Amino acid sequence: MPSIRARMINALLRLTIKRKWRPGMGVAEIRAQAARADARLARRPPACESKDVTVAGRPARWFGAAGLAARNGTLLYLHGGAWCMHTPGLYGSFAATLSQATGLRVLLLDYRLAPEHPFPAAIDDCLAAYHELIETHGQPPTVVAGDSAGGNLTLVTLMRARDARLPLPSCAVLLSPSTDLTLSGPSVTYNADADPMFSASAGDLLPDLYCPGLERSNPLLSPLFGVWAGLPPLHFSAGSTEILLDDSVRAHDRALQAGTVSRIDVGWQLPHVFPLFGFLPEARAAVGEIAAFVAQHRDRSRAQAPSAPMRPDAAGGSATTAETPAHSSI
Repeated sequence: MPSIRARMINALLRLTIKRKWRPGMGVAEIRAQAARADARLARRPPACESKDVTVAGRPARWFGAAGLAARNGTLLYLHGGAWCMHTPGLYGSFAATLSQATGLRVLLLDYRLAPEHPFPAAIDDCLAAYHELIETHGQPPTVVAGDSAGGNLTLVTLMRARDARLPLPSCAVLLSPSTDLTLSGPSVTYNADADPMFSASAGDLLPDLYCPGLERSNPLLSPLFGVWAGLPPLHFSAGSTEILLDDSVRAHDRALQAGTVSRIDVGWQLPHVFPLFGFLPEARAAVGEIAAFVAQHRDRSRAQAPSAPMRPDAAGGSATTAETPAHSSI
């Protein structure tokens, strides 16, 4: 049974967001709706030190004291928003929460948005930021994380970094990631009514803003169809009633089949990217699980130093992965 607060937020999302999705909805209206939600959900400023910077030519903000990067490492966070919007108040609060929970300095990147900057602008910005962090700190981000569209960008960035033979992070965190823009997951149908936030019309509309006219099975758009070998350990989190639930479930399965360490947590009757709703007890528990996962794999990576980072072989095969068992809680 979800908490009372979770049931209340489900009802609120159903009334204020889901009912408004309709075919032909314009990006200006989508952004105005997101701005109103941002104002409601992020009324307090982030409770940690922050600094505006430019990374790879894009605006970004660090959360957490500068010394955290040297002591513990960094986390590159790629925000959600269907590739076309950003809610900086909500994501700033969540980045601060992640910094406090993990002890990492968190970089929130403001990548270019569609439709003004359609694919591949966002994936290029994310990879460029990843590369600049390597150059600046002499090592990759300790963690790469993202939610929804940002989860998609996280996986694409990891796959591109692996293929470019760049050093990889100790692990990655994916919150309700969009992994399949072809919308072939069964949950798109069986959760159509149960999802408190999205309807099928949202799934039809949003990718068209990001990649109009392109083949959506391209792994750079739908990482579910990419190569999963040689990636760092992955932590998936999703809600049981999401239309995108199977984007996480099938991605987790693909990772395991490829020999990549993967864990999935499914929150019962919880909404899309529920860990961002910090007032939910389930969100606080999820952040604790994420912090434990990060600590486990960060410590393991440190124990393995100075070994070279895991990279795929020239034929695209997989390097050895850690033997952490997969986990699921439903």
